[in-house]
Amino acid sequence: MRLSATTGAALLCMGLAGTAFGAEPALSRAESAPSVNVARLSPSMAEPPWAAIGRINRRPGGFCSGTLISADKVLTSAHCVWQKRRGRWIDAEDLHFLAGYHLGTYLVHRRVAAVRLPDDVKMNRRGHPRHPVNDWAILTLERPVATGAVLPLLTKRRARGMTPARLGRLVRAGYGIYRPYALSTDTCHAVGLIGKSLLMHDCDATIFEAGHPILVKTRRGWRVLGLQMATYKRTRRENGVGMAVLVTTIPDRLTR
Repeated sequence: MRLSATTGAALLCMGLAGTAFGAEPALSRAESAPSVNVARLSPSMAEPPWAAIGRINRRPGGFCSGTLISADKVLTSAHCVWQKRRGRWIDAEDLHFLAGYHLGTYLVHRRVAAVRLPDDVKMNRRGHPRHPVNDWAILTLERPVATGAVLPLLTKRRARGMTPARLGRLVRAGYGIYRPYALSTDTCHAVGLIGKSLLMHDCDATIFEAGHPILVKTRRGWRVLGLQMATYKRTRRENGVGMAVLVTTIPDRLTR
């Protein structure tokens, strides 16, 4: 179903009210050794689409998820690269991307050379962008990744006329506070759209999971549909309603 602007705004406010971030998890030091042998990884982690998803380690502390969307570009959330305690953005050189991270092994390790954020992004006291549509960041890696394991974004052309019913099955994937060393995935569905920028879904996710991609299967394979932004839960037992920023809001020139 497509939500009205009033209903969407009300639900969005409730969602943001329920997303207070607690203390950040302890940082696991980014490995500086060469890429490990793929044979050491779980077989599925070396295959698309999972090989394109990795863990972003932050030198100030904590981690989040990122998705390789081109040979040298990683998509994550804006609040992933925000240091809430100091009220400042994390320097690019303090970010490490580990593609296909699984139980201490990984396919590729790259340092981040540059971070690109929305031009008008401003953070609130909770450590999130004041405008939800700005909760994205593009990280440029120091060197391209020589791998075919790239997850392209869903193009604006293919997103035309998009409805929850037509999207079908979705997958949420990433690294969370309860399972920080292994990829977690969940099969789910879209439950509504707020304008052309935000997606509501029933994917299982916690308020601590930043940068998780929401994937959709197309005729050309898996594509990144959105970025997990917030989760609203009335009780701890229910899955709640998740909200994601649609990748069609990101300028094409920044993703190439």
